[in-house]
Formats: sequence, structure tokens, C-alpha cells
Amino acid sequence: MIKALSTFSLTLAAAGMAAGAALAQSGNSYGYHMMDGWSGWFMGPIMMLLVFGLLILGVVLVLRALGIGDTSRNNGNSQDRALEILKERFARGEIDEEEFQNRRKHLRD
Repeated sequence: MIKALSTFSLTLAAAGMAAGAALAQSGNSYGYHMMDGWSGWFMGPIMMLLVFGLLILGVVLVLRALGIGDTSRNNGNSQDRALEILKERFARGEIDEEEFQNRRKHLRD
């Protein structure tokens, strides 16, 4: 899903740039006079925020797809972390030795 969203945002950005280039080269005055008057004062900043938002969203989605900066993923092996928690519980006296050995055996299987 993340890959699809990042592809979509990059496609949307490329389509926007292509449309802008086509309008600039078309020779009609539509692109130039579109920002005259009050509409330019309101639409300019809104479009700028929209473009920057899409760029930031695209960068975040690409970084998440690569696994960079994602703190929800476990850096080590989840089985190793489970064994560490089991050892901590045994050291605190929450479980006895028999239960510790039994659970450790199940973790290794």
C-alpha cells in the first residue's frame, strides 16, 4: 500500500509539472492571466502548500517503504527480544524456574 501511495504521489507530481510545461508552451494567455487579481493572492499560497505537502508525503512514503526511520519495526530478532523479556521476568521472580524452562523451550522451537 505504501508503495502504491508513493507511486501515486510521484505520478501526480509529474503530471502537474507536465501540465504546467504544456500551458507555458501553448502560447495562449490563459496561464499568465490566471493569477491576476485576488484569485492569485489566494490560490498561489494554497497551491504552494499543496505541492510542498505532496512532496513531503512522497518523501515520507519512500522512506517508510525503505524502512528508514520506522521505529515500529523491531531492530533485532523478535524471538531474541521475547527471550530477553522472559529472562527479565524470571530475574524479577514473576515466574519460577520450571515455567521459565518450559517457555524458553517453546521459544526455541
